[in-house]
Amino acid sequence: MKKKILVFIFIIINISCQISFFISPEIGSKVVSYAYKYINANTKYVCGGRDSLHTGVINIDCSGLVVQCYRYAIADNIKYDLLFCDANIQDMFKYYSVFTDTLSAGDIIFMSEEDNNDMPTHIGIYIKTIDNNIYNNIYSIDATQGKIEQETHFNNTFNDSYSLINNPNVLS
Repeated sequence: MKKKILVFIFIIINISCQISFFISPEIGSKVVSYAYKYINANTKYVCGGRDSLHTGVINIDCSGLVVQCYRYAIADNIKYDLLFCDANIQDMFKYYSVFTDTLSAGDIIFMSEEDNNDMPTHIGIYIKTIDNNIYNNIYSIDATQGKIEQETHFNNTFNDSYSLINNPNVLS
């Protein structure tokens, strides 16, 4: 009898603790909305920065921007919990990314420098892709060298020598 109860408890815990990396369109939209709020707040890029929107001077880096936007987006939703509080890009990529062929607003895109295409060195928030039959324009918001901005990336190549990692890993 004790074995049956323990097995039943184990099954219940296992079912109730399933981790999903996919978010609803509503949460993705909120993530993008908060990213734009960081742009409009004249946020400054500072390596290691992770200030909230409620501080006077806001300093943030690329992973801090992602973490804070997700923290705000899920604040009112008990179905979601952040799997990370403050992580470096490599840890987020290694432990919390999934392969996908389709991107949704609010997904996290991992980027690498051209000479290091297997391990990410930068991270951003995906907004949309526009295909103009010649190449794809990928729009994202990220924190880079001195500013938070929306960027357009042509044909999966980023203006500042970043490129999407092969078979982009996206945390969503």
